[in-house]
Amino acid sequence: MDPEKTGSEDLDMLGRMKEKISPFLDPLTETLYGIGIKPDHITFSAFTLGLLASVFIAGSRFEVGAVLLAVSGLLDILDGALARNSGRVTDFGGILDSVADRYVDAAIFIALGIAGINWTLVSIALLGALMVSYTRARAEKAIKRCDVGIAERGERLILIVAGLLTGYIEATLILVAALSHLTVLQRILYARKELESDHTL
Repeated sequence: MDPEKTGSEDLDMLGRMKEKISPFLDPLTETLYGIGIKPDHITFSAFTLGLLASVFIAGSRFEVGAVLLAVSGLLDILDGALARNSGRVTDFGGILDSVADRYVDAAIFIALGIAGINWTLVSIALLGALMVSYTRARAEKAIKRCDVGIAERGERLILIVAGLLTGYIEATLILVAALSHLTVLQRILYARKELESDHTL
């Protein structure tokens, strides 16, 4: 139930994916709404599967962890679609979704460290992932939206799932770390540009 990314030419890949997929999810969301399933229920399911994925990853069962993480990501799309289509978009739902996502993100990176991946690399990638979210949250206290950047959560999940399935985990983490910190820089520069633009009006 993250806020819809509208009114920006810099929509992230997951944002564009959500816009394209949402119409196809309408029949499913109507069914879920009809049987009493709420967006927060989907959020909790995504959260649970994400944590379960981290357990398998920590045990070096990377393929199973990748599948569970992918399903968790798909549910993360579904909860937003259900919220919008059922008219249940709420501030609390957005907070719950964001907090659950951060816990899953941290659990996945920690699990990779437990599985034997270089802890320094894991730490740098985890820091980048958390800073992407923090930078947006902090910037949006001063500007309307700051959802620009090339490595939001959706992109990171896709890369990590691919790395787990192919076995190129360290190379994937290097890429995730680099793109995450680059996204932080993009958001800082974007926020400065927007603030400077506001001051010139």
